Amino acid sequence: TQETVYGLAQLCRSRSRSAAFIALSLLIIYSGFQIMYMPVELNICQDLSRTKDINFQNIDDNITIVTMYLNIGTFTKTSLLFFSKESYATVLYRNWLFSWGKLNNRVIAFFDDDDFIEQFRLKRAHLPESFTKIVKISRDQLPAFQQKKRVEEIIQNPSFSISYPPDYTCTMNAKYDALQMAVNMEDIKTKYIAWMDIGLFRRLQKDDPLFTLKVPADFNSSKLGFSEVTSRKWLSTLTPKEIYKQNIVWVAGGFVLGVKQVISEFIVAYRNTVNELLAQGLADTDQQVIASMYSPEMAWKQKIEIMTYSCPRGTFNLYGHAYLYFCLPYICKASAECKIK
Repeated sequence: TQETVYGLAQLCRSRSRSAAFIALSLLIIYSGFQIMYMPVELNICQDLSRTKDINFQNIDDNITIVTMYLNIGTFTKTSLLFFSKESYATVLYRNWLFSWGKLNNRVIAFFDDDDFIEQFRLKRAHLPESFTKIVKISRDQLPAFQQKKRVEEIIQNPSFSISYPPDYTCTMNAKYDALQMAVNMEDIKTKYIAWMDIGLFRRLQKDDPLFTLKVPADFNSSKLGFSEVTSRKWLSTLTPKEIYKQNIVWVAGGFVLGVKQVISEFIVAYRNTVNELLAQGLADTDQQVIASMYSPEMAWKQKIEIMTYSCPRGTFNLYGHAYLYFCLPYICKASAECKIK
């Protein structure tokens, strides 16, 4: 009948629209997947002959790497994703040490744990002896831990809270103490020095070859290099208190690249800023300190400029937060290889 034919036609049109909607949805999902998870290539190997600024002519592009691990026990950090909490223990950091056995740079490492020292030494035993210098330290030797009592007072204040224990906050500040100790060592032969967190190359595979970190061709040695996490424009209207309250991260603190003089000048300014912020009742990680240093309220005091590096999602097959926080060290790795990874 006519009604039956009309009903079938309506059903066909409805199914066609549903099929079209499903197809369009799948296309959008696939396109989003391609954007989010397809590897991205960067032009790392630049033609230095086109560079006119003497600061960009890095003939001595080797880097001495400085790191530190202090055994402060197990602690938790709040993740930005779903506000979950991740637990960090000594065993986790020990598992990350395999990547240091692949690093073909000279390393100066500061540790307070004998077992950690032995594990680190074993991981690098196949490298030339001069490539590894281990210094055993105690927290009493680090100026940052002299401020622990003040950090504890801030954490206990119900009007302001952070997600880390006081020892962790002090450790984040203490890495600049360790970095200054390394800068003061007379046996450093390289022009460039970099701070690098223990777990920064934890995404490497066990069967990956040795790698070296070298200074990027475009690095300006009058500045300090960091990976950019969020654009600096987000700091343009924020006070240090707002930066701490909102947990704003401008640059990642896991890798800091520079020459001795620039690093030393920055550390002086960093320590002064920490003292100011503690006096205001603000304590968290070094990333909030640096964001505060270059906020409108404090930027006028800073003599050292920061040179930021940012990577698109998928660069070096890094996803999640890794492509933001690990950008510069992976650029240094690719600069040594002079090929796109």
